[in-house]
Amino acid sequence: MKGLMKEKRELIKFKGLYFCTYAALGVLNPLIGQYLSSIGFSGTQIGIVTAVGTAVAIFASTFWGDRYSNSWDGRKVILFLCAAAAVMGIVNSFVTAFALFTAAYGVMYFFHGPVNGLTDAMVLERNQEDFAQIRLCGALGYAAAVFAGGRIGGWLGLENIFYIYAGAFLAAAVIVMTIGQRVSAGVSQTSEGAAGTSREKQKEKVRYSELLRDRKTIELILCGIFVMGTNIANNTYFSFLFRDGGGSVAGVGTIFLLMVGSEAPFMALAPKISRKLSQEKAIVLAMALSAVRFGWYALGPSWQLLMTLFFLQGMVNGILLVEYVKYISAVVEPRLIGIAVSAYYAVSSNVGSILCNFFGGVAMDHFGSVGVYGLFSLFNVAGVVLYLLFGLHRTKDARRF
Repeated sequence: MKGLMKEKRELIKFKGLYFCTYAALGVLNPLIGQYLSSIGFSGTQIGIVTAVGTAVAIFASTFWGDRYSNSWDGRKVILFLCAAAAVMGIVNSFVTAFALFTAAYGVMYFFHGPVNGLTDAMVLERNQEDFAQIRLCGALGYAAAVFAGGRIGGWLGLENIFYIYAGAFLAAAVIVMTIGQRVSAGVSQTSEGAAGTSREKQKEKVRYSELLRDRKTIELILCGIFVMGTNIANNTYFSFLFRDGGGSVAGVGTIFLLMVGSEAPFMALAPKISRKLSQEKAIVLAMALSAVRFGWYALGPSWQLLMTLFFLQGMVNGILLVEYVKYISAVVEPRLIGIAVSAYYAVSSNVGSILCNFFGGVAMDHFGSVGVYGLFSLFNVAGVVLYLLFGLHRTKDARRF
């Protein structure tokens, strides 16, 4: 009975942690482009700032992923990152010069970038069964924060998004402090000496080079570059598409609330959809729908049409954000989950985001917001083609979960 109550309390804490960490993203990512534009940055400069932040996150994800996987207590790594990201969020609110802001934003991302990957790893190591319902709390936090950020930014000034960001990460740090310690997947128990001697913990070194021997993991990470990056960059450029279609800054918060909020029910449904279609096929269908969705955006729909079909984001991300990382965690040894998920975030999310943010900024300067989404649709098509060529859509009978 006590064990069951402890598991329920831990589940609630994980849900709170996801709500807060994704709330920080929700108030920053959709509105950072509007904020930078308001202080005089060009489209190319906006692309450079966001690309630099994500470039730093590549190194940061691998650096902190190694620290997490080879730490006796990975919670402390996550706790430090949340607190440091909060401090840097406050710093960024006072910087307006392009070069200084780019540097400060990069430092912030050094701490901010690895948080979501490491929280995914921590949950997947402890509770894969409830991952979908835990992850959907992240979608709810993101939706609530982008709505609040849009309203507060419109009323009091967009610089306030950094204060909400910092508060969300501080709350996340407090929650991490309350989560019970658990020996990481890289720790094994061995006994030494004669009978009666105590068992000692031994730490088995985990290395990124071990992932290179797993072909399927590498293929999944490569395919993810062309899909995950566009979905992240969409948070930066969608506000321009929405406003070009006649929407307002306050309306950006409302539509993001709807779009990101729609991810939650689809995340709850994702395990059922995967069991019905197979996880591999559910993923490729979501990838194809993402290509269609961005292709439609490239036609320049009005803000009313964007509002009407807000649920397309939920259909795409609700499946991909849950099942893709579970697919990766299922094809590696349990002790490698930490670095596998970190590598996925570093390469699929961050390299893909760099390409999309940078070239998206250039496309916006030359072709407007519709050009950005034409590019994103082509990226998604490339991801689908690679996924099929690698045979990742084929169902595998044996699955760890």
